[in-house]
Amino acid sequence: MSAPVSRPSRANTRVRRNRAELASYRADLVRHVQAVAGSQLTSSDAQRILEAANAWEPRPARALAAHLAERPDALTAPISHSPAALPRLLLELAAAGFAVTRLACARCGRTDDPLPRNSPVGRLCNWCVERDRLQQCTRCERQTRIHSRTADGPVCRSCFQKDPVNHRQCDRCQRLRPTSRRPDGTNLCSSCSPRPKRSCIHCGTVARASTITDAGPICPRCYERPTRPCGICGQTTTIKIRATDTSPDICEPCSRHHIATCEACGHQRRGAVRRGGTFLCHSCQPRTPRTCADCGKSKPVTATYPVGALCSTCYHHRRRNPRTCVECGNTRIAAGRTSEDGDLCGPCSGRPDLHTTCRQCDYPGDIYANGRCTRCAITDRVTQLLAGPDGTIAPPFQPLADALTQAERPWSVMSWLRTSAAAGLLDELTTEHTEISHGLLDRLPQSTVTRNVRHHLVMTGALPERHETFARLELWARATLEALPPHQSRIVSPFAEWHVIKDARRRAERGRYTPGAAKADRGNIRAAILLLNWLDQHQLTLPDLHQEDLDLWLTQNPTRRQAVHSFVRWLTKRKLTRPLDTQLARKGFPANFQTDDEHEQQLRRCLTDEALPRELRIVGALIRLYALPISRIKEITTSQFQLNDAGAFLTIDRHPVLLPPTLARLIKAHIASPQASSMLKPRASSGPDYLLPGRHAGRPLSAGHLIKRLRNHDLPTRAARNTAMITAITELPPIVVSDLFGLSAATTFQWAKFAQQNWTDYLALHD
Repeated sequence: MSAPVSRPSRANTRVRRNRAELASYRADLVRHVQAVAGSQLTSSDAQRILEAANAWEPRPARALAAHLAERPDALTAPISHSPAALPRLLLELAAAGFAVTRLACARCGRTDDPLPRNSPVGRLCNWCVERDRLQQCTRCERQTRIHSRTADGPVCRSCFQKDPVNHRQCDRCQRLRPTSRRPDGTNLCSSCSPRPKRSCIHCGTVARASTITDAGPICPRCYERPTRPCGICGQTTTIKIRATDTSPDICEPCSRHHIATCEACGHQRRGAVRRGGTFLCHSCQPRTPRTCADCGKSKPVTATYPVGALCSTCYHHRRRNPRTCVECGNTRIAAGRTSEDGDLCGPCSGRPDLHTTCRQCDYPGDIYANGRCTRCAITDRVTQLLAGPDGTIAPPFQPLADALTQAERPWSVMSWLRTSAAAGLLDELTTEHTEISHGLLDRLPQSTVTRNVRHHLVMTGALPERHETFARLELWARATLEALPPHQSRIVSPFAEWHVIKDARRRAERGRYTPGAAKADRGNIRAAILLLNWLDQHQLTLPDLHQEDLDLWLTQNPTRRQAVHSFVRWLTKRKLTRPLDTQLARKGFPANFQTDDEHEQQLRRCLTDEALPRELRIVGALIRLYALPISRIKEITTSQFQLNDAGAFLTIDRHPVLLPPTLARLIKAHIASPQASSMLKPRASSGPDYLLPGRHAGRPLSAGHLIKRLRNHDLPTRAARNTAMITAITELPPIVVSDLFGLSAATTFQWAKFAQQNWTDYLALHD
């Protein structure tokens, strides 16, 4: 009996059929891939590409094969409505170097994503899918798109970027910001990251898209920004900052150049309206401090050059001081730096936009306005300031105009023209007058502004020189005496004019009238007025003034005893009152000294401490070596310093004094490059060149300013000078100290008596 014949089941038949269909689909896929790649691609290589694209599995292979059967050109001209395996296969083929067209996201147009999501408009990338999915952020509690999920919950992109924990240092700009890792391993912030290029839907240009609409990306050339009414100026124009719940739409000019009251400093300035409606001027705009590439200090950054971030000081220094490029040899703005610290210009360092030249004089840098450098712009500003109603500069103001336009530091002149009140006063003078004189300025209110204008006119030769300290005393006395009542003016005016001012005029003619002497003379006149006011309050006259009344006034005004002494002597000599005595106390010996160790330590610090400002080191050393007062140190000129084969000498009075080598090097370096320079360069005939020049041309640093700075650096002056004087008087004869230091014989005799008395007391104690 024969065995029964077994028949295949339906399940087995279906499996064999599915396997046959899958093999057919895979063969079709291999054939399509080889058709695109060429005959050099073997079947096994095509299979590996399909497996890498996850298109070899049954379900994706079946869907992809059906799509390719319907659209044979899908690998070269893909459409957005396609199976999920198609964009993955296109990415693998493109990575292998074959000529295929990668499928773009139907919304944003990006072609570097596998596009795993399908939508009614076509295949979308993950980012575009998440754009339509809104969730509540756990930090700001807004319904928005979620950027990441933390231990606290979902976080939006804005809160994620604000968190300092997520900030990394950008490898290009070196700033701490939210970064993304690039395929080459570098971390770049959003500003430094290259934006992907997409095909414009209008012109087909492959470029960075300005916007991505529902229809697709639009390039910058085809994009037109929408126009709406600005909430500040009301004009219908392009909107820079969109409206929020607290602020309206803001256009480009209003966002950057709007003039309003700054909410930080309170000044009416040009600034910008920040998001939220807060207006801040350009100076108060918040800037994150960063390390400057030149000075190394952490400051707000003004610009970022190839050399690195630059603070305001270093940025302007590079712009105003072009250097020679080590590669091209041209003199341009130094924008970069080589590994050997050589200077590179903008084009040689990859920034051709940093190479600018003045369109008028071709100066390679320092562009101020309208394509012109600061010096060229000053010419127009000075002409506008000093020109009269006819548009020309009057001859009396021409020397000042020449000095301003030819200044060594034109940016200082530009700042002075823009902000100084003295420039405003000059504008008024040139508008109303064609001639200038000291008398014209004397009729104006005598303020710092008037004195600065007078000084600039004298330094440039527009006005003749005069003894300004004495002239200011006369002006003050005239204004003070005119304000007195008649019965007081009859007494004070002769005293001021024939006693105080006459003596001051005689000293000014000899060149020995100092600001300190003028202060003392004004104090004498004030004391006389105060005494007469006190007599009026007590209903007394000068003939009725007794010694008891004067003693009572001196008790109430103890600081006026020295000042009123000359007035009382003048009254007594002219018999306007009975004989009176102010009982001046004798001047005591100095009591403020330093120990020898402290004095030596401060002297060594002045000579060797590089951290101290150079002018303070010079002043401190001269005080501790030669017991010079600051009022005389500031008057030392460069001609008093001589350097020859025998050494370095400083002529303090009449005889040269030998200087230590360290102090001589300090003075020589300070003369070669003074740390303080004025806006205008003084004329050769305007006066001596001071060793310590001040901010104004032809003037030295003020004594009060030097004393304050020395005190801030723990370098006292009075105790140091007393110690140096007692040391010199005990080591040298008084007549030698008088000749070398320029002191009077009476002063040195008093010091010698003081030193001898101290020594006698010392010997008496040890007998």
